[in-house]
Amino acid sequence: MRLSDYVPKRRSRYVLDSGWISTHDFPTSRLCLQAYSPYPLTQWTQQWRETKNRDLSTRIPAIVRELTKTTADIARLVEEGERQAELERQRWVAKMEQWEREEAESRAVKALKESKEELLEIIEMLATSKRFEAFFVDAERRLEDLPEDQREHTKEQLRRARKLIGSTDALDCFQSWKTPEDR
Repeated sequence: MRLSDYVPKRRSRYVLDSGWISTHDFPTSRLCLQAYSPYPLTQWTQQWRETKNRDLSTRIPAIVRELTKTTADIARLVEEGERQAELERQRWVAKMEQWEREEAESRAVKALKESKEELLEIIEMLATSKRFEAFFVDAERRLEDLPEDQREHTKEQLRRARKLIGSTDALDCFQSWKTPEDR
């Protein structure tokens, strides 16, 4: 039932109208002609509807004239849409370039920090290895003062200790270091 045809019941003081309203599309037997722009960057639509008093077929020449007039407007809308799309693309490219620059700067800062930390570790390791080398030189020098039976055993222990510690050469350690540019 249409809302315009609805006549509410006469309500008494204590009676509520339990009706409700719902909307649904339904056919009216009237035609609607819709024209739209097929271009994705434009939003243009125009509709012509039949009414009770006016048939759509009588309006076709006027519709054709109106569509012919609006072709220039649609072309302008298409150009505007393409220009906006190009501006958006340029903004996106600029944003991506900015992001890449920031990422490169971040990587450079990180590489510099890691390189500096590694160099400091190498320096610390070299200082430790110098202490080890001084220890071994001193132990080998004192080895001559030991009796013969202790000398061989202590000499073997020093050889094993050197093997356990590894190389104490400063250049061996330094050659493993990577500069920030190598990272």
